[in-house]
Amino acid sequence: MGFLSKLFGKKEEELKRPQVREDEALIKTLEGHEDRVLGVRFSPDGKKLVSGSFDEKAMLWDVETGKILHTLAGHTTWVKCVDYSPLGDKVASGSIDSTARIWDVETGKCLHECKGHDTEVRMVAFSPDGKILATCSRDTTIKLWDVETGKELKTLTGHASYIECVAFSHDGKQLVSCGEEPLVRLWDLESGKNTAGYQTRDRHSYSTCFSPDDSLIVLCGRDAAVKILDAANGDIKHIMEGHEDGVRSVCCSPDGKKAASCANDESVRLWDMEAGKLLHTYRGHVHEVQSVDISPDGSMIVSGSDDHKIKLWAIQ
Repeated sequence: MGFLSKLFGKKEEELKRPQVREDEALIKTLEGHEDRVLGVRFSPDGKKLVSGSFDEKAMLWDVETGKILHTLAGHTTWVKCVDYSPLGDKVASGSIDSTARIWDVETGKCLHECKGHDTEVRMVAFSPDGKILATCSRDTTIKLWDVETGKELKTLTGHASYIECVAFSHDGKQLVSCGEEPLVRLWDLESGKNTAGYQTRDRHSYSTCFSPDDSLIVLCGRDAAVKILDAANGDIKHIMEGHEDGVRSVCCSPDGKKAASCANDESVRLWDMEAGKLLHTYRGHVHEVQSVDISPDGSMIVSGSDDHKIKLWAIQ
């Protein structure tokens, strides 16, 4: 008997990971990162995407060919998060090295290194007009940066613990954030003030965003659920259950009718936001899935996983 068999009293063949059958909706798999893929985002036209990885690099990809366009190197440790500017000319990356970087899409060159957080940057997000970059950190602050100059504009304080995610409203007037506390918080962008804190029923939320019309807030977290809240008062409209472990990332479709999520249970799931029902479960990754995004035309989901792979799935 092998070591594991002696330790757990099981035959070695019983301990092997079962073969995962890839979902028929899988379009293609992109390979190039040398370690866990932690963040993925489509470009505004859906023709490119950016990814960030534990291998300390961000990458720009051509969606149709699956080829790497640029490897964005400069961070000194893993790249936790990425975002694509709504203008299509820049991408941003956030790292455990406590910095965010803004990159030129055409050349792959780093334009600005945004230094100011005391510890790891957990999320980066461009404003709808592409002029401001928001970052959040485990130092409990949100910072706003001028995209053109890379200079810090404002620091927002109010979270009591780690912040995992920050996202802009589509009208550019508000931010929503969540993290290691049972609240999702709303912020007025102009004043920088925390205007609301809604109960999440979860002690740790990983990801949040506004619906396209800004009437809803979608969030997910450690409790393995995806929740839809009324953005005006925080009332929970739906609790969507189906994932079997912590849900790492969630996003809305451009028409606001669907949401996609991914989790530590190695799956990607598609939800009907109006009904609060599961539409489809995508299988194919063989480790935790860290990030998910929906293409601007609503036809595809992209996911990044600890299995080092990026997968593109058809929304049917």
